[in-house]
Amino acid sequence: MKLHQHSFKNVFWPLLIETFFAVLVGLTDTLMLYAVGTTSVAAVGSAFTYLSFINVIFVVIASGMLAVFTQYVGAGQAEVTKKARNLSLLINGGLALFVTLLIFLVGPFFLEFVLKDTLLLVEARQYFLIVGAGTIFAALNPLLGNYMRSFGHDKSPMFANIFANIVNITLNYLSIYVFDWGVMGVAWATTISFFVQFLVNVILGNIHLEKVNIPAKVSYHKLLSDALKVGLPSAIEAFMLLGTMSIIITMLNQFDTSGIHTAARVTVEHIARLAFVPGAALAHASSIKTGFYVGAGNYQKAQRRINLITFWGMVVSLCLSLLLAIFPEWIVYLFMEAEHVEGIHLIEELQLIRIILWINIIVELGRNANVIIGESLKVTGDALFLSITSFISESILAIGLSYYFGLVLEMGVVGVFIAIALDEAFRGSLFFYRWYHRRWRSKVFIQVPSVQA
Repeated sequence: MKLHQHSFKNVFWPLLIETFFAVLVGLTDTLMLYAVGTTSVAAVGSAFTYLSFINVIFVVIASGMLAVFTQYVGAGQAEVTKKARNLSLLINGGLALFVTLLIFLVGPFFLEFVLKDTLLLVEARQYFLIVGAGTIFAALNPLLGNYMRSFGHDKSPMFANIFANIVNITLNYLSIYVFDWGVMGVAWATTISFFVQFLVNVILGNIHLEKVNIPAKVSYHKLLSDALKVGLPSAIEAFMLLGTMSIIITMLNQFDTSGIHTAARVTVEHIARLAFVPGAALAHASSIKTGFYVGAGNYQKAQRRINLITFWGMVVSLCLSLLLAIFPEWIVYLFMEAEHVEGIHLIEELQLIRIILWINIIVELGRNANVIIGESLKVTGDALFLSITSFISESILAIGLSYYFGLVLEMGVVGVFIAIALDEAFRGSLFFYRWYHRRWRSKVFIQVPSVQA
């Protein structure tokens, strides 16, 4: 199977467009949901958080197989990559069916236990069950997209994602503003968009990818073992990140009696996603190219490219986050109007948001370094180091200092963002040290003689 224009530029720009469009649609969906009511926003947010924890299960295979796909493509063994794809679809598909069954059997009782507000519970249950029904498509889409990207067919998953997002936002608009279906309509829009993305991925994959009939000599056991070496630590890391943010949010809710600090955090996180778009696209693109380079034994080129990509990623992040800190009004007022914030609360929240956006510059710089270098370390097979480092840093710095700054020193959400900034900066420094000293070379799945760039 031949590669299709497998250059970094051709990998990066479709991911940039795809990521930007997804973030833009997410912001639009949130703003539209405020038209239903703040309770509906809270209900969807709660259900989405619990579904995110469940979806971590699929990260095990999706993250691990990205490393397998790219390294074997780099090594010129396309038949092994096809075998790995079939294995990954079978495993994630089976897991998704089992998880869907659990969602319907256990989900309603779990929501009744954690949500006491009756109205919140009704809408959260609707969203949880309907979106949960589309779990299998959410589990398979990343695998299909990464498989096509590993061969250089980067536009196909981009088109699938964009088309699905257009369907999602169109159905959301109709559900909210035309048919008045509320949260139920929003949930069906999400589930249908998952299915549409899956369908387009399958169609485009069959059109663009050549058929491989050569038998693969690598065993299923070897492929699964390699995938788990990356996937399990990656899933643990993702679970810890979700858990860390849940703990921080819980602490913030306890000492924020007015709700202003919590509202400011939510608004800043929505805004910060815009600054993070290039970094997220660079991270995914660099992980694909890194896997390709290390699979081919070209370690020096992999290291030089990631150093350069990290530098430019931080430069772009600095410019965007600085721009948002200097001129926040153009997007902040969209959320203020949607949330119906006014009077003294509006003034206080705006002041908080301005302060946090300046602190968020450091957060974004560290986050960009973390995600670009971190994703490249994962795809080399060095995911365990990231998992251990993240656990230590998030426990001590993110959670511990959020409690100290936010609660003990009574700095509120400002203290929380300072703690998060220190956590991101610390992890970014350790990841760069690990990458620079090439400890990851011993973790590569396919050990071949080093090739000079």
